[in-house]
Amino acid sequence: MTRTQRARAFAVSYLLAVGALGTWAFVGLPLRTEIMDFLPDAGDRELAQLSRHVAASDLNRTLTLTVEGPDLDTAAQGARALGERLAQTPGVAWVRSGPTDDLQRAFYELYFPRRFALLGSRAEAEALMTPAGLAARAQELRERLSSPAGAFVRQIAVQDPWLSFLHHVERLRDAQQGELEVHDGVFVTERGGDPVGVVLLASERSPFDGAATGPLLAAIDTHFAAVNQELGGSLHLEQASVHRLAHHSETTIRADIQRVSIAGSLGVVLLLLLLFRSPRVLLLGAIPLVAGLVMAVAAARLLFGSVHGLTLAFGATLIGVAIDYVAHYLNHHVLAPSPDGPYGSLRRVGAGLFLGAATTIAGLSGLAWTSFPGIRQMALFTTVGVAGALVTTCVVVPAFMPAVPTPTALHLRLSAAATRALAGLAKRRKLLYALPLTALIVMAVGVPRLTWQDDIRALSEPDAQLAAEDARVRGRVARMEAGRFVIATGPDEATALDRNDQVAALLGEARTAGEIDGFRSLATFLPSPARQQQSLAAIPADAYQRSVSALEAAGFVPAMFAPFEQTLATARTATAPLTLADLSQTPLGQIAQSFVVPLDHGVAVLSFVTGVRDADALAARVEGIEGVRFFDQAGFMTRAYREFRERTVELVGFGLLGVLLLVWLRYRRVRPTLAAFLPALLATGATLGVLGLFGVDANLLHIVTLLLVLSMGVDYGVFMVETEQHAESEAPTVVSLLTACGSTVLSFGVLGLSAQPAMRAMGVTAAVGVGASLLLAPAAWLWARGPKSSTIPPNEGMTSVEEEVRTL
Repeated sequence: MTRTQRARAFAVSYLLAVGALGTWAFVGLPLRTEIMDFLPDAGDRELAQLSRHVAASDLNRTLTLTVEGPDLDTAAQGARALGERLAQTPGVAWVRSGPTDDLQRAFYELYFPRRFALLGSRAEAEALMTPAGLAARAQELRERLSSPAGAFVRQIAVQDPWLSFLHHVERLRDAQQGELEVHDGVFVTERGGDPVGVVLLASERSPFDGAATGPLLAAIDTHFAAVNQELGGSLHLEQASVHRLAHHSETTIRADIQRVSIAGSLGVVLLLLLLFRSPRVLLLGAIPLVAGLVMAVAAARLLFGSVHGLTLAFGATLIGVAIDYVAHYLNHHVLAPSPDGPYGSLRRVGAGLFLGAATTIAGLSGLAWTSFPGIRQMALFTTVGVAGALVTTCVVVPAFMPAVPTPTALHLRLSAAATRALAGLAKRRKLLYALPLTALIVMAVGVPRLTWQDDIRALSEPDAQLAAEDARVRGRVARMEAGRFVIATGPDEATALDRNDQVAALLGEARTAGEIDGFRSLATFLPSPARQQQSLAAIPADAYQRSVSALEAAGFVPAMFAPFEQTLATARTATAPLTLADLSQTPLGQIAQSFVVPLDHGVAVLSFVTGVRDADALAARVEGIEGVRFFDQAGFMTRAYREFRERTVELVGFGLLGVLLLVWLRYRRVRPTLAAFLPALLATGATLGVLGLFGVDANLLHIVTLLLVLSMGVDYGVFMVETEQHAESEAPTVVSLLTACGSTVLSFGVLGLSAQPAMRAMGVTAAVGVGASLLLAPAAWLWARGPKSSTIPPNEGMTSVEEEVRTL
């Protein structure tokens, strides 16, 4: 077996292994779109944990549907029918279109035995025990007995003449239904327009799980269409949920990824076909790109379990990054082939390829230390992809390249034009200073105008119609403000609940003071054990005698309340405090879950507020309680992202020092080191300046993409400086830069047309930065050569190229 045969056999084995890895990596690949991946793990760990919990909690898994009809009866009928159908739908955890029997039974079984522990605060309980308080309850009892609910009141009055159970149930229903009313057993509202029936349901899976969310949304549409047809077609459905926004985002991202992949690939294919006119070269040029992508996806799936849509979009840009190494090798082997064949050409440019890859990896590796899982995945993805593409270039491409390739006419003309351009630039040394000076001017003028957008919501752009519908439904059904709540934390459940009781009292004061419109608190469903004990302790020893006197004065026969006397006598000792575990075993557990967040070292209880008019005053009011704080999730995330952006800039600085060190270790001289390094630095600064001049709000992903620009810019500088180590002309390297830059601009240019702001940020930033690097790298190399560059002698390799051009 010859050397070439052995090399090809090894390359084929290598590709088979990559193919097997790709099968595992892509078959059933979980694609995530959760914004949670871009929430921090560190910083204020407790608040970060709360943010992540809320993003994945039952709050986000709940869908609110409103069925609008021509009248209240039709709307209620439609909501009931839709709820019944959805209750049988796979993937639905629960459905509520009105108060259910099991919920009412849970009210009775949980709260009636503990009714005397639920009289309210100690002050409220003591007020009830006064003659006036007892007389008022006795009069209320007479009125309720003559109401439509009198039969039920008569059953419980002999044990609860204070009506404490009924009062608590009414508080619970108000808290559960908010501003909804009940019509014919269905939640309804006429607030904000025509009458609508309301259906609440929760998904079993996260709203960001595309495999589950898509079928669920389709089932809702299907069931509603059937109900609407049955009722004459007069109904109108609207929805409010994270599911629809997440599904739309995922669909858009998937479409963008497909468009980026297809358009970018086609652009690179056309570029290589025009340049080399060889299907073999085209295939060999594509293999390293595909192999790098396979390895990157496999690494992300192995370490993270799934791949985020933004990471995959970022990976698609590897078409424009990894092509640097393929293009550099192909252009050198075609335009100036080594006498030792394809592997001789690889040895000649190998040092530059490995140094370029090393600087790219060094520039991106700093991101692996961030506290954002999504950014860490991007760093891993790109690092593995670049390394994989380089290894594949070295293993596969030379094995199948012809020993003596034939350049195309376009290739030769580009080479000759590159030689003339370098010679002309070398003779006009003022231009060598004009290019970097222009970059510095753009930096000086544009960077001070640059504004930073640190709001995480800027990374995605929801559909305007869906967002308006979502806001409309929430305004009619539940006006709680997403992401704004008061947190009461404690080392255990009892402490957290006690502090939550204090929060509920202060929020009541804030509502009276006009600082908020309203709030929802777990204290209504689950007072702390301490408060329950206080309620029992407020009942005096002669409470029965006082109550009988008031009842007798209201015309009742005292003897009928004998069961009340027996229950009251044992209330303090026989009543076990209500706990979260008790609630979790009933339908009320679904409600309680939305208020409670388990922490690493304790428990947090949330109170949701609406209509916050003075956030500072509200924070000052509640934060006097130990372990309590007002939390604005959007504000927290903005601060977290600002801190991360600032930290990333520091990491970029350290990464640049690492890149500079690698380049210095290679050349050990100042001029070539600066020539390889400065173009990338100036191109990055000029890119920021361009963003500032055009009024673009820079965000986190601009910074991430600038790391890529730095790495690719250093590649260009390194490739130019490495020509000093070659015997042939500089023209093959310049053609390599043109090829690499063209493919990168094609790939990133498509990203710039994306509907997603995050992808647009990556595309525009990379296209501008790489284009600037292409202009600056040759100029820096000529500057590094000094005055001798004013005459670039054609060598033997170039002479042959010129002769071929003349022949053509």
